[in-house]
Amino acid sequence: MYEITFYFEDGTETIEVAPDEFVLDAAERAGLELPHSCRNGMCTSCAGELLAGDLDGGGTALTPDQEADGYVLLCCSSPRADCEIRVGERVQNELLGLDAL
Repeated sequence: MYEITFYFEDGTETIEVAPDEFVLDAAERAGLELPHSCRNGMCTSCAGELLAGDLDGGGTALTPDQEADGYVLLCCSSPRADCEIRVGERVQNELLGLDAL
């Protein structure tokens, strides 16, 4: 099991995630409400920013530049190490460039 710490705009929450489990599924099992939609990597609703650690997976909705900037899709990513992930509306707005408006 790996520890995943989520950084919300108003605090943090740490959960355990199995190596073969998607981060979003584990978060829901733990009672966390994270944004999501398609659940198969085709949209960016479940995007987070990986601050530390390593995730396996990805999805097709992120561009190479977004991946290089640390964005991940939690619906189709599994941990390979303990991780720290920033989540929330601000992350989504940054990813989509809405924070510059």
